[in-house]
Amino acid sequence: MQKDNEAVNEAVNEAVNEAVNEAFNETVNEAVNEAVWEVIVIGAGIAGLTASIYLARAGLNVLLLEKSHPGGRAASTEMEGASVNLGAHALNRSVLPILREVGITPAGAPPKLPNALVFKEADGGHRALPLGQLLLGSFLKWHEKLELIRFYSRFRRADLASLHTVSLQDYLAGQLASPRVRSIVLALVRLSTYSDAPELLSAAAALGQLKQDKVLYLDGGWQSLVNGLAEQARQAGVTIRTGSPVREITGSAPVMTVTLKDGTPFTARRVLSTAGPLETLALLNPALSREEAAVYQQLVPVRAACLDLVVSGMPFPKVNFVLGAEEPLYYANHSAAASLSRNPAHQVIHVMKYLPAAGDTDPKQDEAELKGFLELIQPGWSRQVIRQRFLPRMLVSHSLVTASAGGLAGRPGPAVPGRPGLYAAGDWVGAEGMLANAALASAKEAAGSIIAGIEQLEGRNTRGA
Repeated sequence: MQKDNEAVNEAVNEAVNEAVNEAFNETVNEAVNEAVWEVIVIGAGIAGLTASIYLARAGLNVLLLEKSHPGGRAASTEMEGASVNLGAHALNRSVLPILREVGITPAGAPPKLPNALVFKEADGGHRALPLGQLLLGSFLKWHEKLELIRFYSRFRRADLASLHTVSLQDYLAGQLASPRVRSIVLALVRLSTYSDAPELLSAAAALGQLKQDKVLYLDGGWQSLVNGLAEQARQAGVTIRTGSPVREITGSAPVMTVTLKDGTPFTARRVLSTAGPLETLALLNPALSREEAAVYQQLVPVRAACLDLVVSGMPFPKVNFVLGAEEPLYYANHSAAASLSRNPAHQVIHVMKYLPAAGDTDPKQDEAELKGFLELIQPGWSRQVIRQRFLPRMLVSHSLVTASAGGLAGRPGPAVPGRPGLYAAGDWVGAEGMLANAALASAKEAAGSIIAGIEQLEGRNTRGA
């Protein structure tokens, strides 16, 4: 009888606790839904998280809506105890000042220089050439060595202001006579820009990337960066709501409405979208005019085919970093620089093919190319694989920096034209940087514009909040 009473009491307590928790959650959700938010940020990638921190620290109440989980393309996947990025990720050190401003000091290490460049042979084969042999060996002729040295001496002093509207292909054609030397430079440009479109890429943007400081491979993968930003956002007072895909944005400042796909509405004074350009356009009701939308629609996405591996070692452990010269291929052992696995015997390998801007390659052929490249530089690699993943068309960036659009200055600014109170941030926004650099710089710029607008129009000193 006593046991029966205990069971009844336990069941009653569980039912009461469930009812209390359900009522509490409903109350919290109602409060979140009914609040008038000063800023709603759409998307909890690194741009959305960074912007929300700046906004909340300025004293604004901020709601961050994320359709799945924080991180977006910066999130890492747990694979066999290892943190594996969605394709190869490297953090340029030029973004560290912004990260430090929002309380993040990434842990990681720079990779070493590539072990080799792989060139095509006349008979259709391939030759992996150690970098040291480019200047010391006989592969390059003497005049080619001089051309390569002179190019690197000149480009660091080049006037980038005159090259924004010049394509990289045209620029190199006027600078380098040797096809082999051009292929070496293009391999390094692909590495720094993650793109294979020299006919479109702005020479100023490409050379600017080559001038950047070294990159870092992050301990724990980029998930460690995402987790740090999310924690800083919560500490700043940002309300983060996951599993909240947005259907539309209506209105303009100071009364705007963000409606989720399930019909839930949220009211805001201003809205910041960190979704992609086409995704942002699709949310707007009413739509932008044809002229206003054109700058978003002309952006060219950058994609890569990625083979991500967790391995128990590689046949040639000293070969950690190899680039294709004439072919847009990349191999790197990220575990050689960063701590990525709980098992010290496991390593994370990334192999990539930088896809052309047209993006019309065959995924099966791309995967075969990546595995063939691996077999060339790590024969017998497949016996070491613990787990692998192929991403056929991984989105690297929403926008290639094109010469035809005017280089970096041709990208959209953070304020969306024709829609007062609506802003955008991401790797496709603003006139500063590329890739993650652009995402973080535009996040800071957009947050600053929102804060300044509130101060000016509402007479509120947010910076003193």
